[in-house]
Amino acid sequence: MGLKEYKTKRNFKNTPEPGGKKDDRRGVHRFVVQKHDASHLHYDFRLEMEGVLKSWAVPKGPSMDPSVKRLAMMVEDHPIEYGKFEGIIPEGNYGAGTVMLWDEGTYHAIDTDGREANEKALIEMLQKGNIKIAIEGKKLKGEFALVRMHAGKGNQWLLIKHKDGFVTTDDITKQDKSVVTRRRLEEIEKESGKGNTVWASRRNDVEIGPGAAKKNTMPHDIKPMLATLVDKAFDSKEWIFEIKWDGYRAIAECNFNTVQLYSRNNISFNKNFPKLIEDIKGLGIQAILDGEIVAVDEHGMARFDLIQNHQRKASNIIYYVFDILYYNGYDLTGLPLIQRKEILKKILSDLPHVRYNDHIDDKGISFYTQAQKQGLEGIIAKRADSLYQTGSRGKDWLKIKTERRQEAV
Repeated sequence: MGLKEYKTKRNFKNTPEPGGKKDDRRGVHRFVVQKHDASHLHYDFRLEMEGVLKSWAVPKGPSMDPSVKRLAMMVEDHPIEYGKFEGIIPEGNYGAGTVMLWDEGTYHAIDTDGREANEKALIEMLQKGNIKIAIEGKKLKGEFALVRMHAGKGNQWLLIKHKDGFVTTDDITKQDKSVVTRRRLEEIEKESGKGNTVWASRRNDVEIGPGAAKKNTMPHDIKPMLATLVDKAFDSKEWIFEIKWDGYRAIAECNFNTVQLYSRNNISFNKNFPKLIEDIKGLGIQAILDGEIVAVDEHGMARFDLIQNHQRKASNIIYYVFDILYYNGYDLTGLPLIQRKEILKKILSDLPHVRYNDHIDDKGISFYTQAQKQGLEGIIAKRADSLYQTGSRGKDWLKIKTERRQEAV
């Protein structure tokens, strides 16, 4: 179909939508669902294929119930770049109204492996009018089918959920916040202003400035940077201060829809913490993250005994991420820590079990005092301009414990 019809319908001087072009990307295939409050509220279901987003308008939105078949009207192809758009299409333009990024992630044809084989299978299924795919989104998960209705006009399809472990009769459309900005439609409209335009900055599309980091292939089996134990807290404008969590240090190697989560001694955590794996997959990025896996009790306090027995005792597992070493083709270890954390904060979405580990500036002594009062294990002091030195224990990172205990492996 191409982008000719898409461009014909739009005046790009009056709409913030991207002009776009065909984009033959590499890596895994992406999908996006945009909730669109135009003349009629509907959901735009878009699949990356043939360098564009193949698109269907789903009036009632997707369902996770196999017994519910949703009408899906195939519309013009959209540019890949459209998958980043959230905001207002001004009055007087085609599709005028509010657009929300309702869901996003990766997808592939069932029983295929690799980009080339996946693309070939998808095109063949599109031509036959029977597309069977597995989706890994933040809201939509599992197997789906798009089936063309022969009795229709040729653009009428059905979106159907397959029977699998993700089936539910709950109405998935009640999850009505943007997966990027956590805003509802009315909040997007209010904050954007009628007739104005807003581009949501996708957290997994952060730009790395030229020369700021080295382009490189993704490394593996990372030995994390370690902190040196000191006795006293201190104040300094050259340092930042983080909570020292009482859990398992963990490196996450994210390669889009595959994740390897392992300890500082390279022992795999994948089978131990499946919820963390699902959350990290949902980011849809290529990255190496460094953080701490903790188990928190009903009061929100991290407890080491809970994480040791988390498979026997019900506890909330959280991966607090405090550093990023690699991102979408770039080695970030040569960047200052504070810059790495800025990139990390933009990337991490509001996920149930994966959190950005924040910090405070300057005031280490008062932060340490608060950690004592709250019964935390301690604090970590880090030079704001420190580079990430894998496997080393230097004096750029320091740990100050509120109490000493013997650790056993």
